[in-house]
Amino acid sequence: MVQRGREWSSAAKWSIVVVVCIAAAAVVAFLQPIPQPLAYHQFADQRTVFGVAHGLDVLSNLAFLVSGPLGLFFVLKAGQMLDAGTRWAFATLFFGLVLTSLGSAYYHLAPDNQRLVFDRLPMIIAMSGCVGAVVADRFGGATAWSLTGLIAIGLWAVHQWSVSEQLGRGDLRWYALYEGLIICVGALLLWLFPSRNGATPAFVIAVAGNVAAKVFEVLDKPIYTLGGMVSGHTLKHLSAGLAFLPLVFLIRRIGKERMVDDSMRPDLAAAGSER
Repeated sequence: MVQRGREWSSAAKWSIVVVVCIAAAAVVAFLQPIPQPLAYHQFADQRTVFGVAHGLDVLSNLAFLVSGPLGLFFVLKAGQMLDAGTRWAFATLFFGLVLTSLGSAYYHLAPDNQRLVFDRLPMIIAMSGCVGAVVADRFGGATAWSLTGLIAIGLWAVHQWSVSEQLGRGDLRWYALYEGLIICVGALLLWLFPSRNGATPAFVIAVAGNVAAKVFEVLDKPIYTLGGMVSGHTLKHLSAGLAFLPLVFLIRRIGKERMVDDSMRPDLAAAGSER
């Protein structure tokens, strides 16, 4: 089925992506405003761990600090093996993961709508960077300009939700639409267009891990009641953060290929030593 989808014309492929986006936006536009439920902030695991309130929900954000800094390190190390657009997209993704770790930890220390803004804003950076990286992988770094638009739309969605909450008529629809379409469009691009760098498995794991994270989020309390050891929200952070490790290893592999090429070509090795 994957191969069949990739055999379709470019017009047919992009038509699918556009139709999905338009249909989803149309459905959301006809819905009534959806306020952020205050019960959302009542997470299952209320335990204090090592003096940290809501300890595991806070500390599990360290998973993002595994993937984020490592990814940034290998992006820098890969250097010119990545074109400028691809470097920008992956750096945005990994920097967004670092910010997500900090923002989510801050939110979970004392969950409320005001702090939730600092959780969602970094997630916009990471989600946009991930789709931007998929686009760059499929169509070349020159297409990474789309990342700017993705970030702008996402930031607007968070701002619109935050302002609506402050005005007492909360409206979560457009942020939810953005988050859902990021996953759907990313999955469609992975299905319909081939990778130039053999990166599809790494991206699929990242998408699957974040889909699983949404499931864990919904099942926060049921999972916690199974044994009282860990909650669904803690598993959400672990799944979402660690799911990006294959992309870290992908960038690391590209960097290693650069070093192998340099060692085999004296002209490249000399150029590298001059930089």
